[in-house]
Amino acid sequence: MKHPLTLSLGLLLAACHSSPEPQPATASSPAALSTHSQEFRREVIEVAKGIHVAVGYGISNSILIEGEDGLIVVDALESLETASAVAAEFRKLSDKPVKALIYTHSHPDHIAGGPAFLKPGQAPPVVYAQAGALANIDKIASELQPIIARRAFRMYGNYLSEAEMVNVGIGPRLGVGQDSEMQVLRPTRSFDQQLDDRVAGVHFQLLHAPGETEDQLFVWLPERRILLSGDNFYRAFPNLYTIRGTGYRDPKAWAASLDRMRALAPEALVPSHGRPLLGADLVRDSLRDYRDAIRYVYDQSIRLINQGLGPDEIAGRLRLPEALASSPYLQEFYGRPDWSARSVFSGNLGWFDGNPAQLRPLAPVDEAKHWAELLGGTEALVGAVVEASRRGEHQWVLQLTDRALRLAPEHRELKAARIAALRALGEAESNPNARHWYLVSMHELAGDLVLPEQAMMPTPAMLAAMPLSLFFDGMAVNLDAEASADRRIQVGFEFSDLPERYTYIVRNGVSEVLEGLEPGLDIRVRVSAQVFKETLAQLRNPALAVVRDFEVVQGSKLEFIRFMQLFKPDL
Repeated sequence: MKHPLTLSLGLLLAACHSSPEPQPATASSPAALSTHSQEFRREVIEVAKGIHVAVGYGISNSILIEGEDGLIVVDALESLETASAVAAEFRKLSDKPVKALIYTHSHPDHIAGGPAFLKPGQAPPVVYAQAGALANIDKIASELQPIIARRAFRMYGNYLSEAEMVNVGIGPRLGVGQDSEMQVLRPTRSFDQQLDDRVAGVHFQLLHAPGETEDQLFVWLPERRILLSGDNFYRAFPNLYTIRGTGYRDPKAWAASLDRMRALAPEALVPSHGRPLLGADLVRDSLRDYRDAIRYVYDQSIRLINQGLGPDEIAGRLRLPEALASSPYLQEFYGRPDWSARSVFSGNLGWFDGNPAQLRPLAPVDEAKHWAELLGGTEALVGAVVEASRRGEHQWVLQLTDRALRLAPEHRELKAARIAALRALGEAESNPNARHWYLVSMHELAGDLVLPEQAMMPTPAMLAAMPLSLFFDGMAVNLDAEASADRRIQVGFEFSDLPERYTYIVRNGVSEVLEGLEPGLDIRVRVSAQVFKETLAQLRNPALAVVRDFEVVQGSKLEFIRFMQLFKPDL
C-alpha cells in the first residue's frame, strides 16, 4: 500500500512535465589537474595573528594556534617525517611548548606525527578528539591494515614516477612509504557533541560534525570568527565515497555539518587540506555551494532509486547542475558524483541492485567461459580484445580482459592490451584517484611493481600504548579457516609485564577470545606484552620471536608454532 503522501504527490505531479535532465559537468583535463597543484604550494600561511597553517608539506595541513604560554596544534600529518618538517617551521614562529593537540578525525594522515611537535622531555599534551575517533583508529590498525594499505597505495600513487604523479587532489602527495614511521598519540580527552575549552588562554569550541568520517569535528574560535573545518571542506568535489574503501559516509549528515558551519558566519575558513579562505562572503558562498552539491547528489540519487533505477544507471545519469559544476571548489579532483551515487545506493539499500540475475551470479571464471563460448572460443575472445584495442575502446578492453584473463591469465596479447588500456585511461584522467588506480594497476600487471601490505611501520612506543585486545582482534581476522576447519584448541596467553590474561580458542575455523585463563588449556605461553605486540606488528621476525621470546609453560613449543601457523602459514 502506498503512503498517502506518495499518492497525493503523484496526483499533483501527474499533470506536470518531468524535470529536465541535469546538464553535464564542466569537463576537466590532466592540464587542469596540473594547474590544481598550485593549491598545495609549500608554505606556512598566516591566517591571522598567532594562527598559521602549513600547506604542502604532506597530504594534509597542520595548523598552529599560539596562546599566551603555549601552543595548540590541529592535525599531525601522515608520518613522523612530514610532521618533523612542519614542526621545524612552527618552531621558527614560537618556541612555546605544545599544550594541546587536536585531531579533526581519525584518518591516518591527520594523526601519525604527533610526537614531532613536542619538545624533548616535555609532558604529553592534552590530545582532543571526538568520542568515536579512538575506536576507528584502532580498527584500521588491527583489522584492515593490509587491504587498506594496498588500496591506498593504488589510489594515492605512492610508487608512481615523478612523470606519472601530478598531485593527489587534496595535497601534493601522500608522504609515506615502507620506511616511514608513525606514532599516534592516543586521545586523552574526548567528547560526544560539543566541547568548550580554553588552553594557553585560547578559547575554542570543538563540535561534532559527521561527514568524511563519523568522528569528524570542526574547531571554532568564536572571538575571532575563524573556522577550522577538518576534512568536511576542501578545494575539490568531496569524497562522499573513496575508492580505497570506506564505510558509508552519510551525505545528509555531511550537509548538516556544513549547515552548522554556515550558521556561525565565519570570516575565515582553514581546511585540513589546501589553502585557507579569507573573507566572510567567500566563506559563506563556498560552504553553501559545497553543501548544495552534496545534497543534490544525495537527493537526486534517492529520487532515481525510488524510480527503480540501479546503481549503474544512476551513476550514468547523475551530473551536477552547471551552477555547481562550475564552482572552483567542486571540481572532480578528489571525489566524483557518479561514485557518490553508487555509495548512496549501497548505503541505503545494500549490495543487491534489485536485478534477480544478481542474486546468485555465476562465479567470474564460469561467466568468462560462457563469454568465450558465445564468441566462439577463447581465441575468439582474444580477437575481440585485440580489435577493441585497435579501435581505442579502452574501457571495453578492460571489461573484456576482466573475463579473458581468467581463462588465459598469462596470454601475452591480452596482458598487452589491458596494459595499454590502463595507460591510456590513466593518462587521460583528471581525477587523481582514478588516474593513479589505472597507472598503478598497469605497473602491477606488467610485473614491475609489487605493493606492500603495510603503509608504514608503527613505532614501539605507539604499540606500547595500544591495548592488547586489538592484537587479538587482528589475529582473529587472519585465522585460516580452511587450515583450522577441524581443529579445536585452547591457548592461554599470560604477560610478564602486565596483569592481563587471555584464552584464545580456535574451534572449527572460528576464533573466540576470552579474558582470563580458562580450564582445560592445551597450550599456555608466557611473553612480555611488548614483545607480543611487536611480533604481531612484524617489528620482530615472527619465526625467530616465537622460538626465542615466547616461553611455553604448558604443551610444547612445536604445538604452539603449529597454532601460530594458523594465522601466518609461513611462520
